[in-house]
Amino acid sequence: MINDLERLLDNAHSPYDDTRVSAIVQMKDGITFSGVTIKNAIFRDAIYAEQGAIARAVSAGYRYGDFDKLYLMVNTPNINDLKYLNQDIILEFMEPKATVILYDINRNHFELKVSDLLFNKFKK
Repeated sequence: MINDLERLLDNAHSPYDDTRVSAIVQMKDGITFSGVTIKNAIFRDAIYAEQGAIARAVSAGYRYGDFDKLYLMVNTPNINDLKYLNQDIILEFMEPKATVILYDINRNHFELKVSDLLFNKFKK
């Protein structure tokens, strides 16, 4: 999975700050969907990597309860650059017990449950 995340980083579009994020969501049946960050000059109109991956899964017919894990990678050596996750989309489609695994470009990782996002327990 980590190799796929690294390859996906090249597809992200972030010309103004060069902070790129890739995401892969894994369904309980093993199928995966990917997404990347897409930013433009109006930063509020950005598409989050996790938003793209989850949207692709939903477009394929998956719903709440079908999601197993979410993998995210940032192209920086600072895993804290992932602290601005789109929590709303994650909480909408993933159960509290589902796993979120965060990676930085050096393959350091931090693992948490979706329920941890509810209480802002993302610390590193």
